[in-house]
Amino acid sequence: MIQSTPLPRWPLFVFAIAGALGCGSDLLLPDPPGGGDNVALSMVDGDDQIGTVGERLPNPLVVEVRTARDLPAPGRKVAFVFTPSAGAVTPDTAISNDDGQAIARWELGTQPGPHSVQARMADIEGESDVAEFSAEARPAAPDTLSPQSPQSQPGRRGQEVNSPPVVRVTDRYGNPVPGVPVAWSVTSGQGQVSEPITQTADDGTTSVKWTLGSRIGIHKLTAAIGPVYGSPVAFTATVLF
Repeated sequence: MIQSTPLPRWPLFVFAIAGALGCGSDLLLPDPPGGGDNVALSMVDGDDQIGTVGERLPNPLVVEVRTARDLPAPGRKVAFVFTPSAGAVTPDTAISNDDGQAIARWELGTQPGPHSVQARMADIEGESDVAEFSAEARPAAPDTLSPQSPQSQPGRRGQEVNSPPVVRVTDRYGNPVPGVPVAWSVTSGQGQVSEPITQTADDGTTSVKWTLGSRIGIHKLTAAIGPVYGSPVAFTATVLF
């Protein structure tokens, strides 16, 4: 009696693997560490903020790095690119955490207006996704009140002075501060002003019409905004006849 030799099992294993690969995508190669070069960068939080010059924005800048399979990509370097006028971002290169998020804080510069910061992958050669954050920097609190017109001039009784008094309000960086109420007060000469309180314009300046009294001599007017440098500003008009 002739006995049959059993067939080896390895061809069946190969056929099973081939069938599995051909029937679907259940068997996928794992992502390389950190997702490799095939990652996506997106913004999570921190865009479109309003802050004060020289101060840190209230919310951090947050971006997220994810792999091609939409999984978090930890350990990736994200660079934050900005101009000197925009201020400073700390750190300027952040490492993504276990959730794939890279976080930095933005301290605005000393110039008011719109500014931007770009986040991009720092460990990928060539072009990569860019997330651009924007912020509006507003002037700081009033720091200085200064005259912008002659502080002394001749005048005539009962008439407006030739050069209306003008003052300017700036913050500690020299930026004009709009919307600041300035109080005007006649302290000598019994004259009058067109408005007792005016507000500064976008350029930080404000003015009034000053009509002198009926007396001969020195007429005085002050402009004040409170306990800041240069306040009050004094203006005089000398009436000779």
